[in-house]
Amino acid sequence: MRRPLYDQLVPYYELIEGRDWSREVKLLVSILRSHSSRTVVDLGCGTGYHVRKLAKLGFDAIGVDISRRNILFARKMAKQETVRARFVVGSYYNFRPSEEVDAALCLNWSVPTRDEEIRRFLSNARSMLRIGGLLILDFERISHIVWKDVGRPIVNSWELEKLAIVRVSVGRMLSNVLYSRDVYILYPRRIAARVPREKARYKAAQGADLAQVFVDSSYVRFFSLPEVNRFARRSGFRVKANYLLPRNQYKRNYAVLERVS
Repeated sequence: MRRPLYDQLVPYYELIEGRDWSREVKLLVSILRSHSSRTVVDLGCGTGYHVRKLAKLGFDAIGVDISRRNILFARKMAKQETVRARFVVGSYYNFRPSEEVDAALCLNWSVPTRDEEIRRFLSNARSMLRIGGLLILDFERISHIVWKDVGRPIVNSWELEKLAIVRVSVGRMLSNVLYSRDVYILYPRRIAARVPREKARYKAAQGADLAQVFVDSSYVRFFSLPEVNRFARRSGFRVKANYLLPRNQYKRNYAVLERVS
C-alpha cells in the first residue's frame, strides 16, 4: 500500500511527526555509548534523521527504508549537513549488512502488527547483530492508550514560510492494533492571509484550486510488557531495559533488547 506520508509528504515528515527528536537522540546515544556500540543500522529509517545525527556524533550508521522517496530525501539532507551516512532502499525483513553490527534501531512504531511478521522481523534483526548486540525499538503499551482520543477527530496544523498544513486524524482500535486514517490538507499561506480562521482559509484555497489533499492510513500495534518479553525470549533476545519518554499526553516506550544466542 502506497502511503502519502512516505511519498508526497516526505519533505514535511520530520515536522509533522511531532517527535522530540533531540531528546530521543540523546537517549539513543546514551544507550549506545554505555554498551560500547559503534556500528548501527536503522531499520525503517524514514527520512534518516536518527542516522544523520548519529553519524555526526561519530557512529558508523546505515539507514534502511522501503520507501525510495524517503531514502532520496535522507541522502539529500545528509549531503546538505555534510554528514557521512549511508542509506539503502530495502526491507527490514531481509536486509543484511556486509558484517554483523553492534546495534539496530526500529523507531516510529515501525514494528509489524502481526505475530508472524514480528517474529520474522526479529529473526532478521537478530541475524545482523553480533552476540550481545542491541535492538532498540519503540512502542506504546496497551495500558497507556488514551481512550478519550480514540474515535474522535484530532486536528493539528503547522505554518511554514509559504505553506500551511492541516491534519485531521481519526483512529479506532482493532483488538490491540490502532487503525488511523489521516487527512492532510496543504495550501499556500498567501491565500486569504487576512482571514485567521482555518475553515475560511481552506475554502479560499479550495476555490482557487490550490489546496492539495492527501489521505494516509496506518496500523500501529500496541504491546504489553509481558508480550515484549515473550517475543524477545522466543527470538534469541532478552529485554535489557525499557525507557519512557513523554509525547504530549502519550508515553513512548523504548525497549532495549540484547541478542543472547
